[in-house]
Amino acid sequence: MNELYQIIEKSQKTKGKIKVIGIGAGNTPFEVGVFRDNYKIPFPLFSDGDFSIHKSLGEVRTPYFIGIKIKEDGTHEIFYSKLGGFKKADDFLELMLKLSGMNYPAASRGVSK
Repeated sequence: MNELYQIIEKSQKTKGKIKVIGIGAGNTPFEVGVFRDNYKIPFPLFSDGDFSIHKSLGEVRTPYFIGIKIKEDGTHEIFYSKLGGFKKADDFLELMLKLSGMNYPAASRGVSK
């Protein structure tokens, strides 16, 4: 996830347009802080000690990824929702860009293949 975040932040095509957050299902703010420090997480992490966010998402297992597109009119659309991790950050970003409609050629984002 750190690599994915870095790729997003280094490109003018994606920086500020794609946001990454993490939710610590069942974790206190202290536990989230320890995780953030231990793994040097550069993106926002939120604690969910009472599982309220987790429950609102259907009590999915982790890791779980949700891609949400915010439309011009302020409404949103979920374009990706899947359990499990990914192997290569640049491939995952390419998929998110394609599914969201932000499909830029990899070379224009500085992504190497």
